[in-house]
Amino acid sequence: MPLLYDAVAAGMWVYTNAAFRVGVLGRENYRARAGTLLAITHRRETDVPLVCPPLVYSGGLHRSRSRRMSFAARQDLFEPGFFAVFPGKVPTVVRRALWRLDIAEYLHSLTLFPIRSASLIRLVDVVRALPDLGLEALPENVGAPLRERARRLGLPAPRRAGDVDRGEYADLLWRTYDREELGRTELEPAWRRHQGAATRDFRDLVEVMKRGALLQFFPEGRPSPDGDIGPIMRGTLALIRRGRPARVQPIGIAYDPLVRGRTLALVSFGAQYAPDPEDAEGPLLAALRLAVPLTAGQVVADRLARGEEPAPADLTEALEAAREEHRAIDPALADPARRDRRLAEAVAAAARSDPAVLGFLAREYRSARALEPERS
Repeated sequence: MPLLYDAVAAGMWVYTNAAFRVGVLGRENYRARAGTLLAITHRRETDVPLVCPPLVYSGGLHRSRSRRMSFAARQDLFEPGFFAVFPGKVPTVVRRALWRLDIAEYLHSLTLFPIRSASLIRLVDVVRALPDLGLEALPENVGAPLRERARRLGLPAPRRAGDVDRGEYADLLWRTYDREELGRTELEPAWRRHQGAATRDFRDLVEVMKRGALLQFFPEGRPSPDGDIGPIMRGTLALIRRGRPARVQPIGIAYDPLVRGRTLALVSFGAQYAPDPEDAEGPLLAALRLAVPLTAGQVVADRLARGEEPAPADLTEALEAAREEHRAIDPALADPARRDRRLAEAVAAAARSDPAVLGFLAREYRSARALEPERS
C-alpha cells in the first residue's frame, strides 16, 4: 500500500513539527542502502514519529516505490487495545471506544514486524491466552487493582480473566511482569504461548535482515527511564550475529525541553560502519552514544547536578569537546550570540523544571560520553 506508506510518513512529519522544533543533523552520513540496520537511541515514546520522516525523506525513499524501509515495532502495537493505553491519561469512555481497534493488518502492509521480550509479559497477554482463568490465580498485587477498578466504576465484580478484557482496565492490563512476579503454575500456558511468539518474531526479523532489508531498530528495546544510553538488548546482538547486516547506521535523538516554546528535538545521523558479528555490543553502544547530539539543556542540567552554576565557559567547553569528538551539536550553539541566548533560556527553564527532567538530561550528557553520573 504505497499511498498508505506515504500518508503515514507525511502524518508523522506534520505531528512532530507541530509538537517540537525539529532539527535533522548529519544528513551527509545517511545512505538508504539495502542491508543496513538503522540503530536508533530510544529516548521517548515519540521517537518513532520523530525519526521516520527524516529516514524516508532524507533517504529519498518517498521517490522510490521499489525501495521501502522495514520496521521492528513493539508487539503490543499489533494488539487490539493499544490505542486505549498509548495516549496516557484518557477518559474511561475513550478507552472503552478504542479497546477493540485493531490495525495489525495495516501495520503488516507498512512492513512493520512485531518484536517482544521473551522474559516479560503483559497482563493482557495472560488474559487473552487464558480467558477462563479464575482471577484468584493471579497474585494479590495484580488481581486487587482489577477488583478495585471494577468497584470504583460500578462494574460487575470480575471472576474470570476474560471479564477484564475491556477498555476500563486498559492501563492495568498493559503492565508488564517477569516470571518472578507472574510465575505461578496456572499461568505457564500463557508464558509458553508468549515465548513461542517471541521466538517466531525474532526469526522473522532475522529473515528480513538476511534478505537485505533496510531495517529500523531500537537496540535498547525501550525508552530510557533515566537518561542513560544503553544497555543493548541481547536480541539486538543476536540479530546482528544471525542477520548479518552489511552496515549499521547509528542515529541519535536528543530532546531539549529547556528552551523557550516548543521542545527542541534533534535527530542526528552518525557515521555508518560495518559491524563485526562476533564483537557487536561495544562498537554499537559507542556509536549510539557518539550519535547523540549536544544541547544546551544537557550542559546546564549536568552543571546543576554537580552543584555548580552554569556559565558561558561551560557551554563553550562542551562545544569544543563535541567538535573534537565529531559529535553533532544544536546548530544554535555554533554562533556565540545565539549560544549565550540558548544558555540563558536553559538556565531560566531549569529553575521551573521538574527535577526528574533535569536528572534525565544530566545523565544523558554523561552517558553519551561514557562518564559516571554525578551522585547526589
